[in-house]
Amino acid sequence: MKTTGSKKKILILDKNSRMLSVIDDIMYYGNFDVHLTYDPNAIYDKAKVIHPDLIILDYLLLDMDCALVCQDFKDDEQLRQVPIIVVTAFKSKKAELESYKCDALFVKPLDMELLASRMEYLMAS
Repeated sequence: MKTTGSKKKILILDKNSRMLSVIDDIMYYGNFDVHLTYDPNAIYDKAKVIHPDLIILDYLLLDMDCALVCQDFKDDEQLRQVPIIVVTAFKSKKAELESYKCDALFVKPLDMELLASRMEYLMAS
C-alpha cells in the first residue's frame, strides 16, 4: 500500500501489546504515522488531539463495551468521519459490523493483505 503526500495517521488501541505484530505489518505495508495508546479510557482524548485518519481497536483489550467506544466516536462532530476497524478473536460472539458500530471488522488471525486493502479503502473514502 503506497501513500502520497503527507503520512496518514493511524491510532491503535493496544493495552497489552497483543497488536504489536499487526503494527509491524502495518508499517511494512505503508508509510504511516502510527500512534499507539495502551489505555482504553484515553483513546478518545488522544483522537481529539491527533485527528487520526483511521482508528484500530482490539476488542479483547477494551475494559468497556466496544460498541460504546465506537459510538462515542460516531457521535462526535469532529471524529464521526474517522473510520474504525475492530480486530477481534471472537469468531462466534456477534462478529458483525452492526454489533460494534464500526466500519470494518477483522477476526484473528488476520489476513494482512486484506487488512491493508481495507485500510487503504477506508482512508481514501
